[in-house]
Amino acid sequence: VIVKFDAGARLETHAGCSIVANGTVGNEILFTSSSGTPAPYAWNAVYVSQSPASSFSYCIFEYGNFNLYIAQSDPTVSHCTSRKSGYGITCDGASPQIESCDVVENGSGIVVYGPVSAPVVHNCNLYDNPSGNMYVTAYTVPPMVTIDAENNWWGTDVDAEIANSITIHWMSIYVQVDYTPWLHEVPVEATTWGRVKALFAR
Repeated sequence: VIVKFDAGARLETHAGCSIVANGTVGNEILFTSSSGTPAPYAWNAVYVSQSPASSFSYCIFEYGNFNLYIAQSDPTVSHCTSRKSGYGITCDGASPQIESCDVVENGSGIVVYGPVSAPVVHNCNLYDNPSGNMYVTAYTVPPMVTIDAENNWWGTDVDAEIANSITIHWMSIYVQVDYTPWLHEVPVEATTWGRVKALFAR
């Protein structure tokens, strides 16, 4: 299944509605630009807001502004790829479970807006997102929030380099990102159980 978007277009839920997009291995659902020569920001987003039962598995999002934007919802996002966009996956007042996904070659990888967002990000590839493999902002009021980002591959196994690839806005003093332990090397089999066969850093 291929879903193509014209410039500026987006697919969105209304309150109480859901988007269920569940592909399979080799039959992924592709959300992309209708342009013959696509580039990042070519369309807007798949926008999930106040959605009680949305889910995404084996989907590919590419060339959007936000690609996948999740607001005030907690869907499961598994075995998906978000690439070549301005923002790979955005969590805005949202705490989705993001599992076994590739978030690569975006301006920013996973963007998290506080103060109540607490996504769980496990067994993912997060790299080549120059403005931050994870970009965290708007945690300006207590309580302290810990974002669970354990067991991911960040394009490196050097602690300081991983930390530097996580951007926390200077005013966001009530958040921390727990990225330890991290995957020690790129998972052998992308978007499959093979991800968790990788070695773990101590």
